[in-house]
Amino acid sequence: MVAHSPYNTPMTYLNHLLEKVPETHYLHYRDTFIGEIQSLVDEYREKNGFDWELNIVINKGRRYDKIVKEETLRYRTSTSVYGFIDKTNGNILKAATWKAPAKHPRGNIYEDDRMQFMGPYGPYYMDSIKSHYGA
Repeated sequence: MVAHSPYNTPMTYLNHLLEKVPETHYLHYRDTFIGEIQSLVDEYREKNGFDWELNIVINKGRRYDKIVKEETLRYRTSTSVYGFIDKTNGNILKAATWKAPAKHPRGNIYEDDRMQFMGPYGPYYMDSIKSHYGA
């Protein structure tokens, strides 16, 4: 008898309409989103006169891709979590800790307005999002 493990099953990728999509579809939207974040933080750096290098990178996980900011000033590099992307549905999540995302999504990589609640330091807090909608 072969033991079945959830870690051996292939990842099922769904879009924002919960339709199955191939992994390449997910990777295209994820990489587009990462490029948009990189542009956002570069614009913020230039506007405020920061002279350090800042790169957005992906740390791949089983269920979540972690979006990490690597800031380099001279010879010292520091890292922080920008947010997470849920591979199963494309939801963009704020970081609760270095290893775990917060519960509520702040957007979706498959949506046209995915950058609406993104800032240079990460996705917005829920209070900002709720006040935007008058809640």
